[in-house]
Amino acid sequence: MSDRLNQTPGHRTAGAAPAPPRRQGRQQPPLALLQAAAGNRAVASAIRRGSGTAIQRAAGTAQLPRDAVVARATAPAADDLAITPVTGTERPGGGTRQGEAAKTEQQAAVDEVAAQKEAVAAASLARAGAEADVWKASGEAVEAHKKAAAARGRAEKLEGATGAADRHRRSSLEAEEKYTEAAGTAMEKQQTAEERAGELQHTEHGERAAAKAARAEERKYTEEAEEAEERRKDAVDRAADFTKQADEARRRQEAAEARVAQLRKQAEEAKEQQEAAEAAARAKAEAEDQALRQAAKAQAEAEAEDEIARSVKKWAEAAAKALEQAGEAEEEARRQAGEIRTADDARKKAAEEANACVEDRDRAQEQAKAAGDLAARREKNADVAARERGKAEREAARHKKAADTALRQADRAQADADRQAHIAAERRQQAEAARAEERGHARDAAEARNRAAAAGQRQLDRRADQTTATTALSAAKEAREAEKAKEAEKAKEAAAEAAKKNEAEAAERTGEAEPAGTGKADGSLRKRATGAVKKASAKVKSWVDVPDLAALRLSAPYSGTQRSEATKLGDTGRVHGTAVQQLVENPINVTSDATGTFNDLAALKDSFGKRHESGPASHGHRKNVNTKPLAATTNALMTTNDVVKITDNAMRITENVAGVAELGAAGGGLNIAFSSLTAGRDLKVLKDTHAQRKELKDHFKGEVAKRDRRLREVLEDLGAANIKLAQEAIRLAAAEPGEEAAALRAVEDERTRIDGLRQELTGHLASGRDYAVKKKGRKLRHRATNLTGNVARTTAGAVAIAAAAGAVSGGIGAGVVGGTTALALGGFAAEKGVRKGNKRYNSVRDYQKHARTTPAQEGTPAPEAPRLDKDGRGRRSDALKEAVMVTHSIKQGKRQLNAQEIYAQAAGPAVPASENVPEDIRRDARAFLKSLKCGPDQHNQSEKEWEASLNDPEQQTEWEEAIAKALSSL
Repeated sequence: MSDRLNQTPGHRTAGAAPAPPRRQGRQQPPLALLQAAAGNRAVASAIRRGSGTAIQRAAGTAQLPRDAVVARATAPAADDLAITPVTGTERPGGGTRQGEAAKTEQQAAVDEVAAQKEAVAAASLARAGAEADVWKASGEAVEAHKKAAAARGRAEKLEGATGAADRHRRSSLEAEEKYTEAAGTAMEKQQTAEERAGELQHTEHGERAAAKAARAEERKYTEEAEEAEERRKDAVDRAADFTKQADEARRRQEAAEARVAQLRKQAEEAKEQQEAAEAAARAKAEAEDQALRQAAKAQAEAEAEDEIARSVKKWAEAAAKALEQAGEAEEEARRQAGEIRTADDARKKAAEEANACVEDRDRAQEQAKAAGDLAARREKNADVAARERGKAEREAARHKKAADTALRQADRAQADADRQAHIAAERRQQAEAARAEERGHARDAAEARNRAAAAGQRQLDRRADQTTATTALSAAKEAREAEKAKEAEKAKEAAAEAAKKNEAEAAERTGEAEPAGTGKADGSLRKRATGAVKKASAKVKSWVDVPDLAALRLSAPYSGTQRSEATKLGDTGRVHGTAVQQLVENPINVTSDATGTFNDLAALKDSFGKRHESGPASHGHRKNVNTKPLAATTNALMTTNDVVKITDNAMRITENVAGVAELGAAGGGLNIAFSSLTAGRDLKVLKDTHAQRKELKDHFKGEVAKRDRRLREVLEDLGAANIKLAQEAIRLAAAEPGEEAAALRAVEDERTRIDGLRQELTGHLASGRDYAVKKKGRKLRHRATNLTGNVARTTAGAVAIAAAAGAVSGGIGAGVVGGTTALALGGFAAEKGVRKGNKRYNSVRDYQKHARTTPAQEGTPAPEAPRLDKDGRGRRSDALKEAVMVTHSIKQGKRQLNAQEIYAQAAGPAVPASENVPEDIRRDARAFLKSLKCGPDQHNQSEKEWEASLNDPEQQTEWEEAIAKALSSL
């Protein structure tokens, strides 16, 4: 069979010649003609309302009735891409001609399949492009409608605001007139109040002046009254003094009169006594005669006479004095009488003055009272005038304030009127602009509706074309398979005839050259044998890795530590025991490393010849060419080291327990060599992995990983929604006035539904992203641990070389460090092994957990369901068996599920699994593929070839395996 059967539109085997033109019953239209016919149908089905759409005007088509448009949208497309069965032209002739005809028919069938694949791919791409156009145009139509509605709302609002501003302006102008009038009235009232206040102030001042004058008169008359009162009091005081003087003078007069009377009495008494004395003197004189007669008594009588004479004289003097005093007393009495008269006169005069002062006082008091009353009246009048003036002033101030307020309000009203006029003009301009914007958006909406309708019709037509082409492709494939079966049957009959002929001629050919085809048979046998060896080596490697891991991570570190300590202490028994233990371990190590070397070399040989191929599987070959030499070198060095260790341990057991220094040094050098190579590789991988992990995290930012439904269900719903959206877009374009709102709501509802489905798709992509990022993080930890182990192993090799040279005596320190590192690496490897075993277990026990959620490639057999327990899950015993089968790979696990879903969203529209993926999500998924190292550079393809391979349904399995390997290599 020709290699042409393995060709794809993006991949042709090396050396394949161009296919000859196929023979068929009727000439098939080329792809360009098919696309032109499809385009004409899309143009003819475009919707025109009024003057027609831009597409119809450009194409010169006539306007279609709305019912015809809707009917066209819901009717199946014409079968323009129907494939006429290929019929060969019979040619007479012998078997040679029949064989050539059969080959020609088979090639025609192959060419027919290729042509139909191209037709399906072209139709699917056109349909996907139309879907994207529908989505974009319908979104633009909805957005334009929303913008038009928003502009209309703004215009209506602005028009309302314009009317309100005009009304407000008129109201402000009326208010300005009212306030101006009120201000004028208030100013008039203010002027009146100020005039009245002035008059009242003049009155107040007059009254205050009169009151002041009256108070002055009151004070003057009060002072006069006080002076009159003082004079009256002085006169009364003088009258009292004069009365007192008169009374005193009367008392003195009376005393003088009494003294006069007394003195007169005394004088009378003295006169009487004088007269008595004189009588006595006369008696004495008369007695003188008798005295003389009495001589004896003369002296005594003389003395008595002297005494009498002195007494008379005394009484005479006393009388004279009394008379004199009486005269004086009389004089004093007369004088006192005069004083009394003077005092009485003065008293009378003072009384008269007092009475006059009383009259003056009373008159002054009356005048003062009258002046005070007048002043009080004037002051009261002034106070009243002041109060009235204050009221008038306050009223004037109030009216002034009211006038000022009214003027300010008038100014504000005028300013508000001006502002409202400006606002009205501005709103009017804005409303006009909004109306213009509304008309522009309405035109955009109409054009977008027409584009969406044209794209929707084109989408429906292209979907019908794709369906027709797919049906034709299936028929072509069936015809090809029938031709292949017929050719196989003929080949089988020819082989049987050749076998019979060969058996008949076998004796004649004995001893001669070996029959033709023997070399080919040997080559096929050799190929099968090589494949069997490779398969066996891979299985042996998988099985032996388990004990090899235990030996390297558990047994070897322990025995190494024990040997170092025993060597240091000179314990030959323990050294011998560790040598025996390692001699048991080393064959396991050498088997693992040798099979690893063989596998690496086999993979390198197989990949080297395929390194120039292209396609999803080719990346692995080029990767093997780049990585397997180093891996094979590392495994070869490790194998050599294992052989050296076996030799060293054998010699320790049989000949020298101390070992051979050269072997120890060689082992240390080999250890350093392969550990350094591995450490260098780990460093590069760490750097690349960190960068790739950062790049992977940048994809689908903000999207939450979520799988609520099977991806197939989401895509099927999305396909139905896309068809519905196309139909609704057509109905929207054909909607009559009044029906547009409902049609627009239907389009918006479908877009909302599609948005939700698109969100589900991105949730599935985000799940793949999170899986890849998690794998990258695990790889970083693994590589970091490996790097630490390789550095420790390099150090251990250096110590071994130094110990072999005698520079160090060994010791337990290096062994403990190496053992700890080995245990860490062993723990990581054990965890990885347990995780893989758990995955194998779950692949049987919970086989539905990571079951495929997308359609598989056509012709792929359905996976065999495991035997089930009563609970509906896989049998536990079978799951446990699968868990320990380290040679078994997981056919359908989490990695395969993520690979299938990533491919389903990155593949082209010709692939059934990716048929309904939106173009923008497909672009994002393809960008993610490039970050996964599954891009055109890795597949040795151009961008167009890479996209063509993604759009080839027959490469689905190859792509899914390539993506799964890319995820596995993380």
